[in-house]
Amino acid sequence: MFCIFALFCYNKYNTGSLWLRAGVLMYRIAVVDDLAEERERLADYLRRFAAERKLTLTVELFEGGESFLSAYDNNYDIVLLDIEMQGIDGMETARRLRERDEKVCLLFVTYLANFAVQGYSVHALDFLVKPVGYENFGMKLERAVTAAERTRKKEIFIQTAEGSRRVRLDELTYVEVMNHTLLYHTKEGVLSVRGSIRECEERLAPYDFARCNKSYLVNMNHVTEIRRSEIRVGGDLLPIGSARRQDFLRQLTEFMGEIVL
Repeated sequence: MFCIFALFCYNKYNTGSLWLRAGVLMYRIAVVDDLAEERERLADYLRRFAAERKLTLTVELFEGGESFLSAYDNNYDIVLLDIEMQGIDGMETARRLRERDEKVCLLFVTYLANFAVQGYSVHALDFLVKPVGYENFGMKLERAVTAAERTRKKEIFIQTAEGSRRVRLDELTYVEVMNHTLLYHTKEGVLSVRGSIRECEERLAPYDFARCNKSYLVNMNHVTEIRRSEIRVGGDLLPIGSARRQDFLRQLTEFMGEIVL
């Protein structure tokens, strides 16, 4: 038997945080609408959707584009965005969002369907016309969850001292081990976590990562230069260990589809 509960709290932006739990799969969703009754309606629908599909949803409610963009941290799976809002409207919010995140799944909510046509310019998945009915909402959100799941297969969660961080594998250049600490080098900075490089290697092996020496696990998508005893990865020069050189170059050859000398 699955149960579902909700806990609301409000921060300085008057945004609400709603935690929905009904299973093991978890998605993080933002609802952005300047009308409180519309935010609550979508929150209720999400609660019902989570219970029916046995999903875990973390839903955060925002009263406008400004508060949403200020709090945005690239960790959302789906954004439900009202088009006609006071202040920054939905289209401008979406354009600014796409400058920071090209992959998050975006659903527009609007009173006028012809406004939603503009959503193609910001790669919106679909739109919902107000007043939103649950049946149509459920079908559209099902599509959004499927799209989000395809994206998430290319991501991992890293548990740091500050909390869990979701990292896209295409933005992870290499992993370094130093005194039993793993340093995940990403385009946005370095994440530090206690762990084993061997376990990390097993975890990332299916995603084109390979060890170039005992201390470095590199994303072969980011190898841009190969020297006699070094490789360049994400702008950094890393040493190739003599014991691992042959195996590493073999893996790189298989990945690139051409001979690496």
